[in-house]
Amino acid sequence: MAKRGSRKTAAKKRSGAKRATDRASSTRTKGRSTKRAGAKPSGRKTARRKNAARAVATRSARKRPTPEPSKLASAATAVKGAVAGAVEAVAKRLPWTSSEPDAVTLLETDHRRLEDLLKKGEETTERAVKGRTQLLHTLTSELTVHELIEEKILYPALRAHPEAKDIVLEGYQEHHVADLIVKELHTVHKDDEQWGAKFKVLKENIEHHIKEEEGEMFRTARGVFSREDLHQLGVRMATMKAEVQRGRSRPT
Repeated sequence: MAKRGSRKTAAKKRSGAKRATDRASSTRTKGRSTKRAGAKPSGRKTARRKNAARAVATRSARKRPTPEPSKLASAATAVKGAVAGAVEAVAKRLPWTSSEPDAVTLLETDHRRLEDLLKKGEETTERAVKGRTQLLHTLTSELTVHELIEEKILYPALRAHPEAKDIVLEGYQEHHVADLIVKELHTVHKDDEQWGAKFKVLKENIEHHIKEEEGEMFRTARGVFSREDLHQLGVRMATMKAEVQRGRSRPT
């Protein structure tokens, strides 16, 4: 009788332990679901639009290869772009010029903002958990919109010109690498020494990308597009950027 009673007691203990495990598992599952539901849908939507643009560009490159430009055409575009850039730099200082930026000026303004955020992030310490979390959120948000307007508007327009093909394809890949590092930064604890090292790699990657864009890419853009073309591209980019920002400001 004593053995039978002890077996019943053990069985009850196992049953109780199983119910407790099931409840804990259910709680964790609900917690993950709530966390996913609490993520900002507008941010995910913006990222999906950017990834869709990148996928379209990849498929387009396979289907319609861009012809190689001649060395003479490339040199002429570079010279024309350099002259146009110098003219634009002077025009910016004139009081009667339009206050509306063209595509290149708009992106250069974005670049200065990203450089500022990257500098602040590099200067943080492992004790600044809250500061790093907020800064990474802001950087992710602004980088995603910046990449979106480039990949949806500027890159496709620029890629139609043989002189710009290679630098545009490099731009897509450099965006992809930056996105991977940002994604990893979100998974690393902000007080982990690896976070600082990984953030430095991101900073170097983006700074290299900015240098290439503001050099060869933007010089080529000013060489193949007229001032009116760049103005129209800038208007479209500014409009898309404003739409995304308005979407993020709406309550969910």
